[in-house]
Amino acid sequence: MKNTSIGVGLAVLGLVSPLSAHATDLRFASGYPQGSITSDALAVFESRLDELSGGELGARVFELSLLNLRETPSGIRDGMADMGVVLTPYFPSNFAHTNMVAEVSMSIELTDGGSDQAGLVYTGAMSEFIFLNCEECRDEFAAQNQLFLGSAATPPYSLLCREKVGSLDALEGKNLRTSGAQWARWAESVGANPITMSVNEIYEGLSQGVVDCSVQSTSELSVFNLFEVVDDITVNYPSGVFSGVGSANINLDTWRSLSEAQRKALLEATAILSAEFSWGYEQGAVDNEETARKQGIGITQATDAMNADNREFIRADLETIAQGYSERYGIENAEARIETFRELLSKWRGLIDDVQSSEELADIYWKEVFSKVDAGQYGL
Repeated sequence: MKNTSIGVGLAVLGLVSPLSAHATDLRFASGYPQGSITSDALAVFESRLDELSGGELGARVFELSLLNLRETPSGIRDGMADMGVVLTPYFPSNFAHTNMVAEVSMSIELTDGGSDQAGLVYTGAMSEFIFLNCEECRDEFAAQNQLFLGSAATPPYSLLCREKVGSLDALEGKNLRTSGAQWARWAESVGANPITMSVNEIYEGLSQGVVDCSVQSTSELSVFNLFEVVDDITVNYPSGVFSGVGSANINLDTWRSLSEAQRKALLEATAILSAEFSWGYEQGAVDNEETARKQGIGITQATDAMNADNREFIRADLETIAQGYSERYGIENAEARIETFRELLSKWRGLIDDVQSSEELADIYWKEVFSKVDAGQYGL
């Protein structure tokens, strides 16, 4: 990916003016801090929603002040917020069908291009799969009185470490903070110990040596100020992206109260939001890796042996995922569903093809997916 500017040029990063003349202001709960990548994306969303709706719809964003990430699904369900960012892996039994395809994200390493723009590819594939191919996914959201309006994904995961990890032997016995079942299984496969820890605890965990490395994207070095506690980064290894994201889930009653024209405007605005989220994280990874180099943090590449072992694990783990979701959650035809999704990943690899800006990305998401959602029927 080329190191181009996000170019949002934002002057306002939070609340809509109290003098807003919108017919409807949607309360949007964000569990992320002000000034973050997510904050910037939501500011663009606010502006474009106003424009696309002809001033009829506005968004009032509450950043870490209304609901945190674990409270957001129930808060949307109960009407405390109209919209919000929902991280589905936090709730495995509620969103099993969505989580299953999110959990195969390491398999992107088996496609042509591997990690290149993986988050952008995955966002498109997840959005298309849920909107157009997975009724069961949509039913799971509806059971929580909410509606899916788009996805988002991080860049490939890296090892953010206290010391250099440049071989399989170096991983043996390490305590690795992981944020999903697939990375926990991977950690065990290389002889490391997976540790569960919330994102708000990672700084302290690394600082105090409770964990040796955190498995997450380099874009989050700045989000959670991890530059101060990380000494070396094994980049794009073990890979996989965090993609179990409803970037703009909306309360069903709120959605149904809108006119068809307003719903269409909202869909177009959420296509832009998905693009801004994912592009922002992709660009953040590029910027943060450069900052890390300037600060003297080591940048380590995985060896051929590490990558070969990784691909072997991924191939075997695809069967583990299908079997596990079938047994635990009763998902039928799990292997076929995963294969359908992997075909979408291959399709989206070609569609993205070195996209150059968030605006270009939003146009692709709109044309290929969001515009195909019938605002007169969806969620009604």
